[in-house]
Parts: sequence; structure tokens; C-alpha cells
Amino acid sequence: MPLISGLLVGLIGVLFIVGGAVGWFTVKSELADEQITVAEDAEHFAGEKADGPFSAYSQADTVKKHVLESTGGKTYAELEQDDPVRDMALQGSTVRSALMTSVISFGVSALAFGAGVAFVIAGVGLGVRRKV
Repeated sequence: MPLISGLLVGLIGVLFIVGGAVGWFTVKSELADEQITVAEDAEHFAGEKADGPFSAYSQADTVKKHVLESTGGKTYAELEQDDPVRDMALQGSTVRSALMTSVISFGVSALAFGAGVAFVIAGVGLGVRRKV
């Protein structure tokens, strides 16, 4: 019975690993297709393509900085309805949200991959367990 349990847990682990890897590379590919270059005044990854979690986060942080500079430190929600920079703040907020969503997607994919590795290890442990 432990062998069957081990195989099932290991199979679940393999599915998690595959799902995590597919998720990671799908997000990376889609982000790369957008051809976003990290702003030159970014603290990290300046001038590089935003195609991974760290470069996307850096660009999102830079967008936030630019929007706050343009709005006098106010977020989109804090601006008056008739403020002329409100549309720019909305665009910046939308771009930042999209970049942050990709960052979270990378994290979820990595979590799934890591959980899969743990399941495979647990499955092997269950499969080779001996009665004493």
C-alpha cells in the first residue's frame, strides 16, 4: 500500500512541477511579447527587457514613482474628477497593476513548482518506506 500511495503522491508532484514550469514560461513569454524595457531611471535592471519577475517589479516600481511625481504624490483615487493628470494616473495605475499581476503569477508558478518537488520527495519517501 505505501508503494501505491508513494506513486500517487509522486504523480501529483510531477503534475505540480509541470504546471509550475508551464505557468512560469507562459508568463515569461507573454511578458516578453509586450517588449517592455525597464526605464533608464529605474533602481534595478535599467534598460533591460522586463521579461522576468524582478525586472517587471522594477518597472512597476518606476511607473509608480513617475505617476506620483506627475500627480504631486497623489494616487489615481486621491485625484479630483476634473484633474487633468487623472487620465495619466489611471494609465500608470493600469500598467503597474498588469506588471504586478505578472510578478504574482511568477510567484504562484514558483510555489507550484516547489510544492511539486516536495510532493515528489514525499512520494519517494512513502514508496521506499519499509516496515520494521
